[in-house]
Amino acid sequence: MEMMATLSLPELSSSIAAFLALLAPACERESGPLLVAAPALDFGRVFEGRILQHEWEIEVVLPTAVSAAKTDCGCTLAQLERAGPAGRLPYEFGAPLAPGERLHVNVRYDTRGRRGPAQRAVRLSLPGGGGLALTLAAEVQPWLVVEPQEFPFERVLEGRGAECAFQVRSVPGEPFRLHSTGLALPPWVTIELTPEDPDAEGRARSWRARGLLGPTAPRGTYHYPLELVSDVVIPASRGDGAERSFSCAPAWRLRIVGPVALSTPNLEFGLVRANETVAQSVRLESFDPAFTPDSAAAHLEPIREGEPFPLGRTARVHTRPAGRSCDIELVLAGLDDEVAGTFLGKLVVETGHPALPRLEAFVRGVRAP
Repeated sequence: MEMMATLSLPELSSSIAAFLALLAPACERESGPLLVAAPALDFGRVFEGRILQHEWEIEVVLPTAVSAAKTDCGCTLAQLERAGPAGRLPYEFGAPLAPGERLHVNVRYDTRGRRGPAQRAVRLSLPGGGGLALTLAAEVQPWLVVEPQEFPFERVLEGRGAECAFQVRSVPGEPFRLHSTGLALPPWVTIELTPEDPDAEGRARSWRARGLLGPTAPRGTYHYPLELVSDVVIPASRGDGAERSFSCAPAWRLRIVGPVALSTPNLEFGLVRANETVAQSVRLESFDPAFTPDSAAAHLEPIREGEPFPLGRTARVHTRPAGRSCDIELVLAGLDDEVAGTFLGKLVVETGHPALPRLEAFVRGVRAP
């Protein structure tokens, strides 16, 4: 039979201590001369807009200095304080730290505009290299939900107006008031809000909303943020000088067109080799039921009249009418020798419509070295 080895009491105690050290939770991390308890903190699920704050106490175990404290995002701020006889004072980067001293690192993470899993890190750098990483984590979810979450891109005929409809509700089912800030909205865009089954104070768990585009909206492509703010204050939202409330800002994207319009305002050729033949197309569309662009024509011009325009020497333009539209193709069949670097131009379309006889598309590309 095999004989089992026996350990003396001192040997047994030493082995147990080593075993427990291996099983001990990672509640402390030493990175060179700095020691910290629980360098990572998870806040779990939080509502978007909340400011998450935590303070770490760091023990200095070897002579050192902290040369910098860098965050991985502009939404995260870190402040360092040094404990001393006169209390806690701001720490000056590069100042020597002696063993036994303590640093306090306060980290503030603003979750406004964030969604889903989020982890933010602050790294304390040491002069000789290395450092210490401190992390905050959270699962950020909205307090207000907009349904539908996205509106389809719309093309709207000038002078007709348009509207979008959506619903706003609170995730926890808490009633709230809602108002539009009107920020970044022109005078021809307004918002109507109607509470569903409101209480005596006008609060509701859900609101119907309508974005309205007036007939005075000018032609162009727009991205309107329909910012709505509730009267429910975000817990612990102070820290930037003001208290904040839960809000949402669905985006309404529109293109307002005249009786005729081009499908895109830009023709991007990207990188073009000298002997390469490349083409880009744009479509002229008619929104006037009494007009078809059968006689449309197009040509290439320089951005500024009278300047040298070698791009025009090799460019060719083809038009293909097709009912209520006309496809226009710009072909670059090899670049002229004088075209160098970035080349620019504009495709001028003679529409034939009396209200909008001329439309332009910007042309851009880069000649490959």
